[in-house]
Amino acid sequence: MSVTVSLATEPRTGTGSRAAHKLRKAGRIPAIIYGHKEAVVPVTVDAKELHRAIVLQHARVLDLKVAGKTETVLIRELQWDHLGSEMVHVDFARVSKDERVRVTVPIKLKNAPKSMGGGVLDQPFHQVHIECLAIAIPDEITIDITNLTMGQPIHVSDLQLPEGVKVLEAPEGVVVQLKLPGVEVAATPAATDAAAASGPEVIKKEKKVEDEEE
Repeated sequence: MSVTVSLATEPRTGTGSRAAHKLRKAGRIPAIIYGHKEAVVPVTVDAKELHRAIVLQHARVLDLKVAGKTETVLIRELQWDHLGSEMVHVDFARVSKDERVRVTVPIKLKNAPKSMGGGVLDQPFHQVHIECLAIAIPDEITIDITNLTMGQPIHVSDLQLPEGVKVLEAPEGVVVQLKLPGVEVAATPAATDAAAASGPEVIKKEKKVEDEEE
């Protein structure tokens, strides 16, 4: 399960791509804090500390120290450079720890089928939209495919979920299956309206990073 990590911030006064570039050279990442009908607050965070929180501690929720108080936030969007190697900007959305949020989490396959039966593994879903408490976001959803057989796919409704976690995709959606090579499979049902409305993935890599607001 994702952990909550504390992170210090510093106020940010400069705007525009030149100011942002200067901050990143100094080891700081420009960021904004918004939500809960409160003012948008521009800040900076230490790049190494943020990287450690996300990559090593798998944090989705942070306790940010802002101007003498603590703000609980969800990492709503993380932008990377065009090579996908350096963080360039992060959006933090205010949340309450007892608030339910919508995010995406990866699907992890465990083990291998006892018998492939001449089929190949097909995984239409590599991640799913979920709704859960902000402090209870799972790192991933694991599926044991040891007993997976031809003609018996694993559907969204078959997923074993932590308590309080709700998947927003259509229950009949096929998550993983065995199929014969070259055989076309019917399209997976689209996510429910609730999932579609949940917006982009919480942490995502941008193919192209736009300049910050002037």
